[in-house]
Amino acid sequence: MNEDKYIKRVSGNKLFRIMAIIALVIIVGLIIATFVTGITGSKYFMGFLILSIIVPAFVYVVLWIGKVFFNQAQDDKTQEDDAGN
Repeated sequence: MNEDKYIKRVSGNKLFRIMAIIALVIIVGLIIATFVTGITGSKYFMGFLILSIIVPAFVYVVLWIGKVFFNQAQDDKTQEDDAGN
């Protein structure tokens, strides 16, 4: 149930949508740059390859941590409401 509230909160916020679009553009750009540097034999290929792995993993971890903190805040709020009654 908390996940539904988190998804509704995130999907309804324009800032989160803009950040998601920016992250998507960066990831697609990294993949294209990795492909181009791989074909041309550039010395930057390994750097782009590593970034193509690290950046999506970093975005996933940030979203996961946000969900954990949101669920923790919801649990704390629920416990406070239960204690008040």
